[in-house]
Amino acid sequence: MNSQAKPHAFIRSLAQQVADLEPDFPSPEDFQELGIQTFEVSLNPDKTELKFDPCFFQPHPENVVEKYPLHPEVDQEYRHNHLMIPHIRTIQDFINADPKRYPPELAPIPKNLTIWDRSLYEMENDAYGQAEDIAHVIDGHLSALRQGPSDYYTLQHLRNQGPWSPRHRAGDPPTMEVFGASRKAWRVEHHHRYVDRPLKPHSIMSCVAQIRPTDTNRGLTTHELRAIVNTLLLRVNHQPFRRCRVHPILVLSCLGDHQGRIIQASYDGKGLVLQYSQLWNFEDPENAPVELFVRYRLSEPIGGTYKLSLRQQYVLQPR
Repeated sequence: MNSQAKPHAFIRSLAQQVADLEPDFPSPEDFQELGIQTFEVSLNPDKTELKFDPCFFQPHPENVVEKYPLHPEVDQEYRHNHLMIPHIRTIQDFINADPKRYPPELAPIPKNLTIWDRSLYEMENDAYGQAEDIAHVIDGHLSALRQGPSDYYTLQHLRNQGPWSPRHRAGDPPTMEVFGASRKAWRVEHHHRYVDRPLKPHSIMSCVAQIRPTDTNRGLTTHELRAIVNTLLLRVNHQPFRRCRVHPILVLSCLGDHQGRIIQASYDGKGLVLQYSQLWNFEDPENAPVELFVRYRLSEPIGGTYKLSLRQQYVLQPR
């Protein structure tokens, strides 16, 4: 370890390594070689919050979606387009919906669909679009007009948060990656900071990624990792927080097949710790954890992030 190393050398080096990381689902050995600690955490016994330890984000204590019902002025079109996860239709669904066009014995394979239906099927089954659906619904619940203590009331009034979108400078790490022949798309969305004084290094964001978890691959993805590391690199260089000891980020991660999880990332100048929940499926409206995600989106920042002279920090280089 080198006490004279450049401030935040760990996270700078890590960003370069993560940019070149190949597998969609890194192995435990991959994370170990990168110097990242990862832990899957469960819900507490009453299933109201995740057992992060240490914990830097306290979810809103109330079931706010239930407590503040939608205002009568919120029409059915808004509810359908912004508050409901779209159903993913199978090829068989398309066939069953148009018996005049498709005979019942037709094999349910893409080439048997019309060009129009095939394009709809491919669009609805795109992993990135399915991930976007989750982020869109969570944001829709936050911005929807609700019955509350004022005439124009939304859940955003419950926390003093504001968007964080720093001016991009040459050499800054990307916060999105577009579709490519060999790389899957990902993007940081709805990144918010806390605006109360004194300012805190905590921030909350959504991450959408063109990744479809499977029964055998359900761990953290390279794309979630890129979003977290690149965002941390931007945060630690942001003027108000350059000397903070700990930089926590809460991530509402949205993946293909309408699956999502919550990740707490914390960087202390020497290493990165990622604590993450199970994957939940948002397809079933009765069991989708929309309330939990909204409550975490409205989290209260907690935990010690006191300032420390960077000259006192020791930097652990990734192997």
